[in-house]
Amino acid sequence: MRQTDELRKEASALRRYVAARAAGREHHEWARADHDIMPGFIAWVGCSEVDADGRDDGKSFRRLRRSGMPWCSYLGADTSIAEDVELQAYFEHHAVEPHDWNLLKSEIEDGREKALRTWRSRGRAILARAHAERKGTDVKPALNSVLAAFLTRGTGKRSLKRVKRG
Repeated sequence: MRQTDELRKEASALRRYVAARAAGREHHEWARADHDIMPGFIAWVGCSEVDADGRDDGKSFRRLRRSGMPWCSYLGADTSIAEDVELQAYFEHHAVEPHDWNLLKSEIEDGREKALRTWRSRGRAILARAHAERKGTDVKPALNSVLAAFLTRGTGKRSLKRVKRG
């Protein structure tokens, strides 16, 4: 049961991530207080740093992004999808154009968990092909340069470069 709950959470985060990418909507790093939306209550509205800091109308603001903490441009503090190398490899290979995210969105609306499992396994296969290509084995079709950087020493999502300690 615990695995299914985690799978549901990841699938839900994946759906929100793909929907945000399809809409071109990034997560705001700042929020300002707005008292006009619901009188008697404070509503925090996402905004840019300029909108938050540049106001002289006395409205309070706060930073949502914490210094030193990981941040996803589309989910904010939830970095589960951005840190998933297999999913990111799949996205780098299949979401080349901005409109490709709309196709992925329609696919994930058919079934979140199924899309999560399928995309991860395809991402694993893409990384395996990139790894074989890096070793010099002939792999067809050739991978794009951004995806090939995943396994280049010292670059990509997880750098493989080791630091010598002296």
